[in-house]
Amino acid sequence: MNPANRSEQYLTLFRAALGQSARDGEALLRQVFPAARRSIEQEFNRTHGQVERAHLGLCIKLLDEKGPPLCARFPAALRQAFQDKQTASSQFGELAMGELSHSQLERMDETEVQERIELARVLKLVQGGAQPSLNELNALMSALLGLSQVKPDRNPLRPQVYLTVLQDALLQAALPVQVRIVWVRHLGVPLGAALSASYAALAQRVRSYGIEPLRTPVPEARQPARAQGPAQRQNGTGDPSAASSMLTLDRLRQLLATQAVAQQEVAPDEAVTQFSGELDWNAGVSAKADLAPAAEEPTTDFASTVPAAFEALQNMNQSDDVIARLAQPTLMDRARQPESARQKLRKSCQTPSQVLSFEVMVQMIDNLVKDTRLIKGIRDVIENLEPALLRLVLVDVRFFNNKQHPARRLLQEITQRGLAFGSADSPECALFIRSLHRYVNPLSRIHIDSAEPFDLALYNLSNMWSEQLVQSQQTVQQAMRVLNRAEERNLLAEKMCASMQQIPDMQRVPAPVVDFLCGPWSHVMAAAELDHPGGEDDPGGYKNLVTMLLWSAQPDLTRQDLGKLTKLVSKLLSKLREGLVLIDYPSLKTSLFFDSLMKLHQQAFRPASEAPAARPESTTGGLLGNHTHWLAPGEAKASGFIDLADEAPVRPPLPATGPLLESVVPLANQAAPGLPSSALNALVAGAWVEIAIKGSWQRSQLSWISPQRTMYLFTGAQGQTQSMTRPSLENLLTKNALRLVADHSMVDSALDEIVHTAMLNSLDSGRT
Repeated sequence: MNPANRSEQYLTLFRAALGQSARDGEALLRQVFPAARRSIEQEFNRTHGQVERAHLGLCIKLLDEKGPPLCARFPAALRQAFQDKQTASSQFGELAMGELSHSQLERMDETEVQERIELARVLKLVQGGAQPSLNELNALMSALLGLSQVKPDRNPLRPQVYLTVLQDALLQAALPVQVRIVWVRHLGVPLGAALSASYAALAQRVRSYGIEPLRTPVPEARQPARAQGPAQRQNGTGDPSAASSMLTLDRLRQLLATQAVAQQEVAPDEAVTQFSGELDWNAGVSAKADLAPAAEEPTTDFASTVPAAFEALQNMNQSDDVIARLAQPTLMDRARQPESARQKLRKSCQTPSQVLSFEVMVQMIDNLVKDTRLIKGIRDVIENLEPALLRLVLVDVRFFNNKQHPARRLLQEITQRGLAFGSADSPECALFIRSLHRYVNPLSRIHIDSAEPFDLALYNLSNMWSEQLVQSQQTVQQAMRVLNRAEERNLLAEKMCASMQQIPDMQRVPAPVVDFLCGPWSHVMAAAELDHPGGEDDPGGYKNLVTMLLWSAQPDLTRQDLGKLTKLVSKLLSKLREGLVLIDYPSLKTSLFFDSLMKLHQQAFRPASEAPAARPESTTGGLLGNHTHWLAPGEAKASGFIDLADEAPVRPPLPATGPLLESVVPLANQAAPGLPSSALNALVAGAWVEIAIKGSWQRSQLSWISPQRTMYLFTGAQGQTQSMTRPSLENLLTKNALRLVADHSMVDSALDEIVHTAMLNSLDSGRT
């Protein structure tokens, strides 16, 4: 069987499985809602408070009223979700429920936080109930997708999708938030049981087609460090941190939304009520009684002390060996007493809000220091910066809610620029780390009572990096201009090729002529039109040449007027050369086509009986290659173009067809969901990736995506550019030769991990 047909059969079965599940959605919900109603009734019977009973009674009434139409609309909503949700889920796992970020959290109110917690808690119940049968279905769906191993997050039927669709349906039904919370709380157990039965039935049907499940998933390499739960985290003394248990979602939200406060001057009574809700971070003991006195630090005048310290340090750091000696004592001290500075600073916290700020910063630094996407030398600098950051957040919480805060910008620059280096071997990496030692390490040894020292360090680093940055930006801008024009020309050439295909003579000329006209010559006409945007009908006269070339390539016609052919050849060849020079078309490939054309012209001077029977072979591969998006040699050089396009991999055959194929969910695009189209659609400019080229991994940043997403431009640590077509990137993905390092800020990711930790704490503690 043709490989393409076999692949299409697997794709059809995959879509049919989604369609069947969508069709079953109404029956599933009609099974879940009555069970949830019975559960609410039981709680109603156990409740004695009048207000609580009235609220539960309203929930039951609305469930009876709104339930049937919700069930009826559920299949259509599921079909749309299955079509759209064919991308990886949250990096923090399914409990993140839509990748709740710190920026989203700070905009939520207390009720929204409570609802998000309840959804995560219910999802945990649903997963627990459905997991055994879901494991088998994940293995089968991954097989249909042509994957080499099981990837649960590529299965659109996972419980998170069902619960997300249900949440959206409840929102569209205009239910009060407190009613939604009650409904969701009682849906967990019955939804888990219903999904388990649905998964088991679907897995059995897929197996009936002879599909074998894949092996269980194995951990992927080079994943960023994850935030640990409260049971695993340690404080400065080596014991489980009592402070980390206070980090719940609602408290974190309040911290992220808090404006700047001079916390060291807040009276103890005020500090206790600074956040809404009591922060019982030390159970059973008054916070004021247990807090140790703040460690006194000598006051300094920033204007005279901090710049002078930096200036003195810069003068001392004129040689690399001095820089190394300055950095070494701090590292040695931390090796002997790794948590001494943290312990001392923890004792200086006087208010619950300071303790919370301190704990969030500790976890954020831990997340960054454990993140192996950064090489060790850069992570050491971040670790050395911890004391300065801890002192800062005790007096200035703007770090958490202001992305333009100098300390946050400094940390952002260190981490984002640090992602350029996959190893410490390059001279550029050594220079980068030396610059951090020069301007960042001193922050841990000076008094911090404001953000100004961080602002100065950032200013000095920016000045040091500015020359390289300007050069890199100029290179990128030039490459962007080149690629943007190439894409415009390619798209216009495609339209012109489509128009030429309608000319009757295109069906009568040999294949090399068709290849030439739809290949390089369409680019010539497109380039001429782009160079003359005034609306001229045929700039350069290159379109008019098409008719002459088609006539001259038909010996049966040219034999009838050899005089016309003789006069035309010289003008034709001259105009062809002129046009090909316009797009910098390679002379060798020009000669290949001219040889084919001359053979056609020579046939006109022979009798028809002596003309060769076979037509010349197609030369498409020698003209533009196997791509619709072509770059001229000069464009390829200016953008660092790399051609890696190849055929897509083939899936194994589908043994049989059957009734399951009657129900199909269409895909969001024509590409198979196991192929990388969806992954490339999610790729954004600014993302860092690693690409395997000629056996070695190279780290680059995606600097630009063309408007039609046909061309991608990457920039390396040294400012060098590489450009690729979309087919080249798809080929890299199918060969596992392209992997994502980071698609957004590492500082934001570290804070998002803290949000996830707070979510888990809230689930474990039963509080928001």
